[in-house]
Amino acid sequence: MRKTNQRLLSIALSFFLLGFSALSFSNENINISDVWISEAPPTVSIMAAYARLENTSKEKQTLVSISSTNFSNVELHLSKIVDGMARMEKQQTLTIPANDFIELSPGTYHLMLFNPKVPLKAGDTTTITFTFADVVSTTVEAIVKKRNNNSHEHHHHNH
Repeated sequence: MRKTNQRLLSIALSFFLLGFSALSFSNENINISDVWISEAPPTVSIMAAYARLENTSKEKQTLVSISSTNFSNVELHLSKIVDGMARMEKQQTLTIPANDFIELSPGTYHLMLFNPKVPLKAGDTTTITFTFADVVSTTVEAIVKKRNNNSHEHHHHNH
């Protein structure tokens, strides 16, 4: 009986340690920080999120998909001024140069989060998963913050 318990403990510890090594590997080349979602009225079906993506490796890293269990779909967009009008264009990928970073912020690159499964208000958190071309995924926590009425928040949706 005692050997069986020791064996089970060894197996459980092995899986536990494997999980930690996978987590540390996923953050080896990419640091994702300052992840936040702009608060929106509870009836809104699209929200915006922002973050800092830092590539600490000696090679470029390409973001190929983003997802969240709390939203039906997450897309990467770029805001641009075209013929004097602010427009958003969906981006398929985002390449972060070696030893550099990209800010996802209002008025530039940002995430569009579609159809929240539950209403989110300031102070709430949810997770967002970023997947890179080398098949490394990193899941981070995003906090919902009150929107700043002076910023370039998404009042326009001309795609």
